[in-house]
Amino acid sequence: MTRRVVVTGIGPVTALGIGKDEFFSNILDRKTVICQIPPEYEKTYKFKSRYYVPKPEFSLSEYGISTNQEDIMGECARFSVLGTRLALQDAGFTINNEDKFFKVDRLDNCSIIVGLGMSSLQTAFESYLAHLFGKDGHVMEGYGENVRYNRMVIPMLMPNSVSAWVSILFRIEGANHTVNASCASGTCAIGQAYLDILNGSCSTAITGGVECLHEKNGAIMRGFDMLTALTRSSDGKPFPFSKKRSGFLFNEGAGCILILEELQQARKRGAHIYAEIAGYECNSDAYNIVQMELSGKQIISLLEKIIKGRKIDYLNAHGTGTITNDQIEAEVIQQVFGDKESQPLINSTKGLLGHSIGASGAIETAVTAFSIKESRIHGNIIEDPVDNFNLVTEPVNVSIDYALSTSYGFGGHNAAILFKRYEENG
Repeated sequence: MTRRVVVTGIGPVTALGIGKDEFFSNILDRKTVICQIPPEYEKTYKFKSRYYVPKPEFSLSEYGISTNQEDIMGECARFSVLGTRLALQDAGFTINNEDKFFKVDRLDNCSIIVGLGMSSLQTAFESYLAHLFGKDGHVMEGYGENVRYNRMVIPMLMPNSVSAWVSILFRIEGANHTVNASCASGTCAIGQAYLDILNGSCSTAITGGVECLHEKNGAIMRGFDMLTALTRSSDGKPFPFSKKRSGFLFNEGAGCILILEELQQARKRGAHIYAEIAGYECNSDAYNIVQMELSGKQIISLLEKIIKGRKIDYLNAHGTGTITNDQIEAEVIQQVFGDKESQPLINSTKGLLGHSIGASGAIETAVTAFSIKESRIHGNIIEDPVDNFNLVTEPVNVSIDYALSTSYGFGGHNAAILFKRYEENG
């Protein structure tokens, strides 16, 4: 019998909401959380982009996780652990406290695959300064508050920590690892989890993507600003697929974890099912470390391979708001689907939440699955949209049978996940 894979739990951790209810409510209301860069960002550099999305503030202790554990986690691992707890609860799993750890009932044969783009460097920066200058008061005064060498800097920086901490805290003994594919990391992680369930390597997967690029002096944001990748709009809104777009809105931290299950197992548990995954594809541009290949030929190949003649009702596009990439993506969509009348409904979650690099694909995958289940698509805040493009501006109530979520990342990483509506008798 062919195995089938479904999404049963979603755990967003974002500036627009922690947990699915708050997050999806704000997305459908087209809310934004956009802040002006603080003065300390510009001590030695004048930013061209003036706005960013702050990371959400939370403590894991609010969710029953020991403060001692939280103190030795990197920022990205905190997102991953909280997203896992929220997603498992949403999927209907019972989570029992066992001292500093958790035991999840009926969670056997489970793997953990989490996407990560760059990871937080705050602890690395502080430890480096402490190592280089020791107690030199003059240098440390210029940096600000107390700076020390963190003895846990290595495990806090390890990219694998975002999956390892989930394994440790939730006592999950199956395979656990991270995936790195820049802005496509979350999508690739979910795609690999889907393939693992499909081929029988596991029956459940905790998967998704996380990122935290917060650095109190803006050094990471400066890197993107110097690449002229960030929005220069007067209010920070990125306007994806608009003729007024100028770059993406920097999101300094977010995450989203999803629970994928083999269908028969999910049915036995009586699980709530958002959508069924009907396909996953990835490839590479093999062109440039930061630029999308101009013809979009590899993306066209990717889309044609995953669609296989199906009618796609909704596309959650990569849609960063950058000048060149949005143009290439729009032209690819027009070539694959035809004119506006024959295109799927299109939106970009980055238009509201900003671009959270390794977390973005996971967030958008979750939005796509939710949209199918609820038959609702969020709108975008947009001015002067590109021509011949079926862009959703206001929220739409519409039945969706097939939907795509796509991600394209620095280094030429391309990935797409195809969803279909789950039918109880299907």
